[in-house]
Amino acid sequence: MVVLGVSDSHEAHACIVKDGKIIAAMAEERLTRLKSDVGYPKQAIDAVLRIAKLTSIDIDVVAFAGRHGNAFQRVNKMNAMFSVGDWINQQKKYWYPKLIKGENISQLEEFNESSKVIGSSIVDDPYYPFIESIKGKKKSEYDGIFNRLREDTIIAHLGIDRDKIKHYRHEDCHKIYGYYSNVKHIDKVLVLTLEGGGDDSSATVSIIDNGRITEYWKSNNVMLGRLYRYITLILGMLPSQHEYKVMGLAPYGSEYHGKKSLEYFRTINKVVGPEIHNVGVIKDMYYSARNALEGERFDGIAWGLQTYLEEILTKWVSNCVDYYKINNVIFSGGVAQNIKACKKIIELPELETFWTGPISGDGSLGIGAAWLSHQDNKCNDSIEGLKHIYLGTSHSDESILHAIDQHNIADKFYERTSYNSCDVARWLTEGKIIARFSGRMEFGQRALGNRSIIADPRKFNSVEKINTKVKYRDFWMPFTPTIMFEDCDNILVNPKGIYSPYMTMAFDLKDEYRDVLPAVVHPSDKTVRPQMLRYKDNPKYYDIINEFKKLTGIGVVLNTSFNLHGDAVVESPDDAIQTFIKSELDILLFDNMVISRKVLS
Repeated sequence: MVVLGVSDSHEAHACIVKDGKIIAAMAEERLTRLKSDVGYPKQAIDAVLRIAKLTSIDIDVVAFAGRHGNAFQRVNKMNAMFSVGDWINQQKKYWYPKLIKGENISQLEEFNESSKVIGSSIVDDPYYPFIESIKGKKKSEYDGIFNRLREDTIIAHLGIDRDKIKHYRHEDCHKIYGYYSNVKHIDKVLVLTLEGGGDDSSATVSIIDNGRITEYWKSNNVMLGRLYRYITLILGMLPSQHEYKVMGLAPYGSEYHGKKSLEYFRTINKVVGPEIHNVGVIKDMYYSARNALEGERFDGIAWGLQTYLEEILTKWVSNCVDYYKINNVIFSGGVAQNIKACKKIIELPELETFWTGPISGDGSLGIGAAWLSHQDNKCNDSIEGLKHIYLGTSHSDESILHAIDQHNIADKFYERTSYNSCDVARWLTEGKIIARFSGRMEFGQRALGNRSIIADPRKFNSVEKINTKVKYRDFWMPFTPTIMFEDCDNILVNPKGIYSPYMTMAFDLKDEYRDVLPAVVHPSDKTVRPQMLRYKDNPKYYDIINEFKKLTGIGVVLNTSFNLHGDAVVESPDDAIQTFIKSELDILLFDNMVISRKVLS
């Protein structure tokens, strides 16, 4: 059975699940080069079919993630193309008049206003002619119209029958993805979801028993995801993209500067047993928060928000474990990407196991939809959980050489046609900043060695070099380590033996390593967000780190995604070479080719 999973919301993507096994997955942004691309993922669909060596004739089911949703966000690509100023303008011209003044403003009017703000680049989506379709229609009809457009679009694209198309609830996609992405499979688990909003809720509590979901509670009034989004905007950063920056900023704050912010946040939601309740209804969260926090320090606001989130989540999880008598917990949805909060949850003594999948936000919904489709077709027993996320494209030596020729590399840089892991390890010890383009591309936000920039973690100037010459990141944002799995117990504080291969969880660094690994530790709270790497998961990358350990005694490298700040992670040899040229990377590694700015020994 072949299922094409499709998500057209925030972080649009497609995947192929064949006989219960994920064999390909691709985010649309990697191909369009528009970060966080939204809408019908045509290029991603074409790509996963090529990777899987399938055609549309082979597809048994198309599984769309989400039964409802804001079609306007999809067709005007808000999450991908809005600037901070555009988000603020939307608050002024749509949400404030509608929610505060009670004016009757339609979403269509807001869409048109957005088009004026952004300019001609925002038009009706070429694949989803939604605006034309809803003329003269009632708002209550919008969801049905949009779902029909989704079906019409993929029928026109692939020529499949309409009865092959299924739509799955947004929240259920999160749940089942969390369940089957768990590296330590447990038949019966407690599954919690928390996000800005799904089809009909922002938070749920469920039990999954042998793949079957039973939902016990849901609410659309849990404001935590939305609150983090609005505070991100208030602090001058992009909602739905830069929440992680607010999280990274939080440890620099303190109770002294964040007390007032924390007190305000505590007036919004509270935990009551295994549920989260509204303390009071806030018509417009953005203006409420902006007014309440006026004059407060930015680091204090971030500290207060993160502290509040951790308070709510730890109490909620603890209460759920006690109420349902299940101490194996899976956390999914956008808020589950907050690694600092997840660290606090892991530390709860009543938990036996805890898991949040790679790409726990909307970037994995298509995979969840595909797995749900397998269940619907009574193929539950055949589902193979997530084994790795090297699910994207790979490129031949011929395509790499073609890209090199197109950029006239020989006239500008130095080429070398052979190298080994010992060479790479030595270059790292010499302080070189190295970009690695190898094998199949990772699916999701995290680069796990195949589309990565790597450096010596012992040298803090590695951070300075990457920030000033390549990534241009905010000073408070830490870089992450890849650690050889067998070295993790020596380096990390991890009493429960949590296995974290996807950089989804934070750990304290043992005292003796805090000064040894300054380039990969958060300087304020001394935590790290590691990729725990086993040899079998990526042998070539592992060998580089092992050789580095032979030279240094440390089985760790700094690892960050191969891209410029604000760009999607590189997908093609052309992307890789362009990024190398635009930056001041020292070395670009392909599997059988090295490009460098200076002659290498």
